[in-house]
Amino acid sequence: MFFVVALPAPLFACIEGSVGVKTNLDLPHISDKATIDGILSEDVWKKSLVVSLDYETSPGENITPPVKTTVYLYEDGETLFIAFDARDHKPEEIRDYLLDRDNIWSSDFVGVKFDTFGESRKAYQFFANTRGIQGDAIQEDFRGDDSTWDAIWSSAGKLTQTGYIVEMAIPFQALRFPASKAKQFWGIEILRFYPRNKFHRIANTPVNRGISCQICQFDKISGLENIKESKNLRLIPTLVAGKSRSRDLETQTPWKSEKTDTRPGLDLRWGITEEIYLNATLHPDFSQVEANNAQLSINDSFSIFLDEKRPFFLDGSDYFNTSNRLVHTKNIIEPDYGIKLTGQSNGHSYGVIAANDNHTSFLLPSSQSSTLVLFEERESKNQILRYQSDLGNKNTIGLLATYKSADQYSNQIASIDGKYWFSENHSLSYQAMHSETLHSDEMLFSDDLVNESGEQLITDRAISDTAYTLDYNYETRDWKASARYRNFGEDFRSDLGFIQRVDFKKTILGAERTWYPAKEHHWWNKISFGGDWDQTDDQSGQKLEEEIEGVIKVQGIYRSELSFKFGERERFWEQEYFDETFYSFTGSVEPSAGLKFNANIRWGDTIDIDNSVLGESLRISPEINWQINQNLRSSVSYSRLIFDIDEGELFKASVMNIRLSYLFNERSSIRYTLQKLNILRNPHLYDSFFNNEPLDDEEETYNSMASQLLYTYQISPQTLFFAGYSEKGFQDDSLSKIKKDFKNIFLKFSYAWQI
Repeated sequence: MFFVVALPAPLFACIEGSVGVKTNLDLPHISDKATIDGILSEDVWKKSLVVSLDYETSPGENITPPVKTTVYLYEDGETLFIAFDARDHKPEEIRDYLLDRDNIWSSDFVGVKFDTFGESRKAYQFFANTRGIQGDAIQEDFRGDDSTWDAIWSSAGKLTQTGYIVEMAIPFQALRFPASKAKQFWGIEILRFYPRNKFHRIANTPVNRGISCQICQFDKISGLENIKESKNLRLIPTLVAGKSRSRDLETQTPWKSEKTDTRPGLDLRWGITEEIYLNATLHPDFSQVEANNAQLSINDSFSIFLDEKRPFFLDGSDYFNTSNRLVHTKNIIEPDYGIKLTGQSNGHSYGVIAANDNHTSFLLPSSQSSTLVLFEERESKNQILRYQSDLGNKNTIGLLATYKSADQYSNQIASIDGKYWFSENHSLSYQAMHSETLHSDEMLFSDDLVNESGEQLITDRAISDTAYTLDYNYETRDWKASARYRNFGEDFRSDLGFIQRVDFKKTILGAERTWYPAKEHHWWNKISFGGDWDQTDDQSGQKLEEEIEGVIKVQGIYRSELSFKFGERERFWEQEYFDETFYSFTGSVEPSAGLKFNANIRWGDTIDIDNSVLGESLRISPEINWQINQNLRSSVSYSRLIFDIDEGELFKASVMNIRLSYLFNERSSIRYTLQKLNILRNPHLYDSFFNNEPLDDEEETYNSMASQLLYTYQISPQTLFFAGYSEKGFQDDSLSKIKKDFKNIFLKFSYAWQI
């Protein structure tokens, strides 16, 4: 057996005295390979490192956990093996569900986090539930978790009479770490999540809530000097095929079938070293197979943000993050090829992306709105360059450059950013940016780029401008405070990013106080009260908005989270000031295993953007997620918005999403999705536009419906098979009911061949 030993103090000078002396887990090298089957039958586990999870870090504050968990770890030069023996005095209450990958959070699960470079900024996370179903993510301190990251690794789980067993085999190919033959020290946190009336987080090490940084509180695991060299080459051929039918309901034309679209592609991922990775793609599959939830976007002048879900862009995407979203690869719509290089060594990280696009797309922002611009069949070139240096003590400085170009058009960005820690509680983040944009004749004179007044949105051939942001944060166990400043010039543009707003200066001041119960066994876990004040002006000094708001939050039993927000704002719109008072309530609760309710209610004064008058709105958005049995899961979300002005009810709209999933086993599932949108409006109260579409006295109803049936067989995130059918239709005043105008059948196959 191997046991923990105290790590020499100098390695943890930055946190010692705050969380106590951290421990070093000496990871043994054993040549035997365990069988990943959820059964601890091999003798190799008896020779491994043994770690006990002795701290409940939430909701209890480093107290003795309600259950016992023993963890076994070793490596064989190619793979890191981990086994969890999760004991439970009431095993019949274990939440043992078949769930989709990366959606295991409602069940019992265990996992591990690795800070492989020891920089206390980023950690790789590997989790598995009682069935061995996986959930992996990248954690970035002060940014959150990115669950779109996927690795190829093995896991299995089984229930026992005393709880459950989970085994993991994580190839070193799935991780990035220093390319060194010397003994390495990685940060590590080992976890168990125990959901009952409370959601217990159980760990191998205590967590000091008075320190902002979480990753810097990890224990260390040492060894790893016997890692074998690997080609670390992965080839992923893909094949996507689809056939669709459509018809024009306005002209009542018959159904027209498109020819079968078959698209082969190839992705390559090569670990040149343990630190440097090359990704390349040729004729990639960037199809959106799974349906996103329909969203209700009405009376909103800014564009909706959509997450990136395409594998080529997701791998290593964290290397390009900055405090402002200057890289949003959704702006690269349909490339024929792409290449990406990312790496990290000796405190320096870097990344390069180059890809073409068969279209030119970007977001055109202003001080009070943004417009998505798309020039189809106009090929663009896209390049991104990122560099960041670790200055020690969690301090960083970085550079970012982007360049997007097409015929007679270009946009380029150069920025410098960083973070500086004054102490473990005080930090400052900054970013300074400069852009230069050249517009083509097509953009200057396009009939599509005009506002409601008929004025051209792009008027200058060449523009350039600057922007900068400052964020000061103070955080302790009981208090949080922040001061933020944003300054974006009128002509600043980030055409490879997602910057919705320019031509403004904004100051934000906020604070929050948190209370924890004196007794560990209490109906509530945490209560906080806070608020902020902000003011936004345009670059000429015109005040656009001034707002003050407060919020009360309560976390309690049954995984309940309740939040009540209230506030007032003065808002400038169409050369007039409006006073708005607003309220909102957000709540979620899990009254029994597998059943969760969410609700969001917002009400108050709101400007009607189309008529430029003050109205009253009410939005009610309930959601139910129900694990009906071990295999069957349902999700229903609904959002209804009612908007009134003095003259009467302007409109009411609703959107509903229904999703029903049945998992046959850990790999195979079938899913049905239904989305329905309803809008009923009073055209007599509109000046001329609703949702950027002209109205007449007869146009008051719009309904749409879309559905999808999808079968999935998935061995790993990159080895999978999809087959599905989707259809959609709509109804307006010319139709008596919803009629279908599009049908599609599709399939996708990909296989990850790894050396």
